[in-house]
Amino acid sequence: MTKPYTISNKTVLLVNPPIYDFAAYDFFNKPLGLLYLAGFLRDAGYNVRMVDALDRNHPALQKRFGPVRTKSNGTGKYHSEIIDKPACLAHVPRYYHRYGLPVDILAQSLTLEYQQYKPIAVLITGMMTYWYPAVADTIELIRRHIPGTAIALGGVYTRLMPDHARRICRPDMLFTDATMLAPLKWLDELAHVNRDYSVIHDQFHAWPAPAYDLYDQLDYLTLITSLGCPFHCDYCASRLLQPHLLRLEPAAFIDQMRKLLPLLGQAIRQNIAFMDDALLAQSEKHIIPILHAISSLNLPLHFHCPNGLHIRFINQPLAHLMYANNFQMIRLSYESSDQAARWQYASDDKVSDREFKQAVEHLTKAGFSPAQLEAYILTGLPGQKMTEIEQSAQSVHQLGLKIRLCQYSPIPGTRLFDVSCRQYGIDPTEPLLHNNTILPALDKRLSHETFQQFKNHVQQLNRRLT
Repeated sequence: MTKPYTISNKTVLLVNPPIYDFAAYDFFNKPLGLLYLAGFLRDAGYNVRMVDALDRNHPALQKRFGPVRTKSNGTGKYHSEIIDKPACLAHVPRYYHRYGLPVDILAQSLTLEYQQYKPIAVLITGMMTYWYPAVADTIELIRRHIPGTAIALGGVYTRLMPDHARRICRPDMLFTDATMLAPLKWLDELAHVNRDYSVIHDQFHAWPAPAYDLYDQLDYLTLITSLGCPFHCDYCASRLLQPHLLRLEPAAFIDQMRKLLPLLGQAIRQNIAFMDDALLAQSEKHIIPILHAISSLNLPLHFHCPNGLHIRFINQPLAHLMYANNFQMIRLSYESSDQAARWQYASDDKVSDREFKQAVEHLTKAGFSPAQLEAYILTGLPGQKMTEIEQSAQSVHQLGLKIRLCQYSPIPGTRLFDVSCRQYGIDPTEPLLHNNTILPALDKRLSHETFQQFKNHVQQLNRRLT
């Protein structure tokens, strides 16, 4: 993007809110959309600031509570405080927490931004729909500590439930798609800037790198090489949010990664998490050239794939490249065994037991031990039987892989959403009831205690592999 205007005296503040939930963990969790927007707006001439309430390394948080404990892969626990459960969640036998900066530290951070930078606008993001109370509270906090400043809300939550976000969170502006131009035009109107938008490229491949330099300290980089997914699973919103598979050219991704790596400092290992929905799709043209280029850099990089990898695309050459490039965390999207054919169908028939076994063989021949590999299986699908879940778990365990339970969450707009709401007897207009944690407490066929016993059983199976 060219910079036809110098408007760096105009500051924009980006805010990533805390999380209110029964459980949350910093599992390579960075607000990528917000960071891409920061880079885009900075290239457009704005001075960009950010307050990330989920930054575990926030200086004020460390000053009060001391250094955070961080695993070798860069992940760790958020600071948390028990808070009151919303009334509609009172039946769930678990504590409810605020994760991230305490209210007073977040308020102090906002006040400091107001005093030092006088932002012309604040843009806040919302991820999970059922995290909206934290978004609404943060907007109110912004209004108190940065008075008279326009507030815009965007993110996955606003795209899936715009009417709810507009009614409950009450921002001055709501952005309901992935375009960067809409926020820019809104800010230009506030800043009285006239600009020729026809020369600005608002496509994924043209976006500047995510602005990770806004953090004081980084333990990892979360990156994507693509947006979208070729599959259309009945329970997933990926195709709703991005209908087409968009990719960076391999050389462009490598250039972006190399520019960001110095922000990790001189760590013995530099952790990078791929957060693509379809990292391995058409691997010959995409991830394989990327990994060949990474190999030539000869850097202490360690790669992690917390999102499930599509098993069908794993072949022997790719498995060897992954091993050679220090892939430390490999989680496979198994979802369900062949014995539960209806859930294979709901998963767009993206993997069979035969393909699963073959992919594991490719990975183990490349050098990975089975215990290094993990497979996601879905639980809590509407009408899913406990025997189906147990069969899938057993299939994973028999191959020597760790089982990772992925608890289903009803997502507005997906094929399973309406039937899920009917079966579980939940209000489709109340996002708090879409939380995957609460479904075992609502399932009339499966008690919360029974499901907890199954989770304990899975933990025992996984411990046998370590």
